[in-house]
Amino acid sequence: MVVGAGDTGMPLIRHLSERGHILTVVDKSEKNCEEVADCADAAIFQGSGTDSELWNSFGAEKIDALLALTNDDEINAEICRTAKQQYGIPTVIVRVHEPENIPKMKEAGADSTICPAQETTRLFLNALENGTRDTIYELQEADFKVATVTIPVNGSIIGKTIKELDLPEDSRISCVIHNQTPVFPDDSLTLKGGDRVIIMGQTEDVDKIADKIMTEEVV
Repeated sequence: MVVGAGDTGMPLIRHLSERGHILTVVDKSEKNCEEVADCADAAIFQGSGTDSELWNSFGAEKIDALLALTNDDEINAEICRTAKQQYGIPTVIVRVHEPENIPKMKEAGADSTICPAQETTRLFLNALENGTRDTIYELQEADFKVATVTIPVNGSIIGKTIKELDLPEDSRISCVIHNQTPVFPDDSLTLKGGDRVIIMGQTEDVDKIADKIMTEEVV
């Protein structure tokens, strides 16, 4: 079930339809509903995703996944509550417009939340770092981050072991990629220029470790 057939919902609807998924689509806009009818094999309902009568009309108890993609966080939260509390839909994925509303979506029953604002920031920062430092994953509500960093060829940590980096207790270097070969390291691994390092832990700690790894030796 997809609620919201706008700029985000429409490409997803096309993609899922092309792969043979049985779709139910709900959208307030008559124009959007007509566009869905033209491009996808779906049961289409014009109306609000918070309309209880509408939910009763399409057998919501048989739905196994729901995507709440409207432009309103309050509506998306209400859709989550209906999906989980009334119909027990196993998988509920929600678009979140304001990052501060992510905890509210989790409380409402969302299994996964996607915030375009956060994702856009991450992509721009990754591009700005020119591939030397990338955020792979960030879970803001849990203060958790996974990032990759490339050790500069004149990096100040070259020749040091992971133990010598004195990492914070709740952070880890989970993998080091050397000459295209991944290594799952222990504390005795010696770091080399050009190595790609995967770090995970609390956001602030990961950023500090990344800064240390990227520090270049002053000549």
